[in-house]
Amino acid sequence: MIKDPLRFDIDEEDKELYDKLKKEDIFKDKNRRDQFLFAMSIGFKNRFRIPIKKKLKGGFFRTEDLRQEDRTLVNSVALSVINSIEDLSNREEVYKIAEEYAHGGIKLLIGKIESTQFGTFWKIFEKELHDIYEETIGD
Repeated sequence: MIKDPLRFDIDEEDKELYDKLKKEDIFKDKNRRDQFLFAMSIGFKNRFRIPIKKKLKGGFFRTEDLRQEDRTLVNSVALSVINSIEDLSNREEVYKIAEEYAHGGIKLLIGKIESTQFGTFWKIFEKELHDIYEETIGD
């Protein structure tokens, strides 16, 4: 049996990007877990998964900090990559997939924020979310 990892990892080079994200208004009151899950979701949405080269010493946040809905999100992302529901029991692999999507997602997120005018990114993001909702749920 594989032991549940204690921490989620990020690439060492991403620490600066997460610190930069923390300065954005929408993330000022968000913790590392929220930042990570947001980056993972952006990476997943854009199918941008990058292997981690060098893990940040000490990890990024504790896996025990995940809420049930966070675990469901992480499992859903992993299930899109792994072969079966039974494979979800391999927590190391599930977390690795989440970490790799977050690694890609944080790069996309910071790149988008830096390439748009102040305040514009969140309006664009809100429209993208609305469009995804309409495509998925419809009227």
